[in-house]
Amino acid sequence: MLEAVHGLLASVGATPPDLDGIVVGVGPGGFTGLRIGLATALGLGQALGIPVTGASSLEALALGVAEVAPPGALVVPVLDARRRELFAAAYRSAAGDALEELAAPQAIAPGDLADLLDGLGEPAWIGGDGVPAAGGALDGPGRTLLAPGARASRVSAAALVARVRAGAGVPARPVYARLPDAEVNRRAREGARP
Repeated sequence: MLEAVHGLLASVGATPPDLDGIVVGVGPGGFTGLRIGLATALGLGQALGIPVTGASSLEALALGVAEVAPPGALVVPVLDARRRELFAAAYRSAAGDALEELAAPQAIAPGDLADLLDGLGEPAWIGGDGVPAAGGALDGPGRTLLAPGARASRVSAAALVARVRAGAGVPARPVYARLPDAEVNRRAREGARP
């Protein structure tokens, strides 16, 4: 990962001492990926003596979805959480990069997310790599599903920075939205004991 960071900086003619801050996605996401990303960002921040600020990956994705949705629309970012679940939230887009949270980030089964959206009772624009992972459960009237490869369906570094600049920075701590696999397995083993 650090080699990629150096390569990125070199591609724009910069070096690590040129940085004045680091923004890192805090999830929700998988345990290992979040820990590696956050540990790397925090280590770089400490070594360079610069602040490290977190940003919600789902909020960043929601900004991309909001770019293609009408103003004031219900935008629903979805990430593939594996285990037949999605990491999802629901927001109302507002002027600029403002988002009003209607459903907090969570790990949720695709059918349960569809029920949640039915309960909100309005058209929704849904994007992210969770769209194909939902297996058609999010299809329905009034729902616009964005293609996973579309720019609006990807979390970008620029969107994370935009969240921080819009005042939505958070502490650089992981948001898992569910227990790690190791804990789920441990609890299952303990529950199976006589």
